[in-house]
Amino acid sequence: MESGTVAHSAGPWDAIFPNPQSTPQTISPEDLATLLRENFAAVGKDFLVIDVRQTDFEEACIRGAINLPAQSFYQTLPTIVAALSSIPKVVFHCYSCKPGGRGPKTAGWYADELIRAGKEDRAKNVFVLQGGVKAWISAYGDDDGLTTKLPTLAPS
Repeated sequence: MESGTVAHSAGPWDAIFPNPQSTPQTISPEDLATLLRENFAAVGKDFLVIDVRQTDFEEACIRGAINLPAQSFYQTLPTIVAALSSIPKVVFHCYSCKPGGRGPKTAGWYADELIRAGKEDRAKNVFVLQGGVKAWISAYGDDDGLTTKLPTLAPS
């Protein structure tokens, strides 16, 4: 290998990171929609939605969500917790939020780090969106008040 060349593993993106110890609870798309409808002004203060998709961050996203890709999440966890730990409720999602997937894994890491920081009460309010953005788009994809359509790139 040449000097300055970085070796890349052929394994899964998360193979070098530990499995989370925490298993956050889930929130249904319906309950999240109600929270957004009734309290949209509180996004970023009383609750936050974190979309952890990276290369598949396309089509649509939940209105008010921020994008923190799972692939760089673990490495920046102390900074993320320092920035977000004052927010009482945090909802994570990826495309489908299957067990062991990006949404549940990042939510678990976030909850673990909150516990390490002595914020156990906040760790109890970390959620994973049931069915991920796939379920969200199925239920609320045409609702402009809840879903932001992302522009598509024109073919070159």
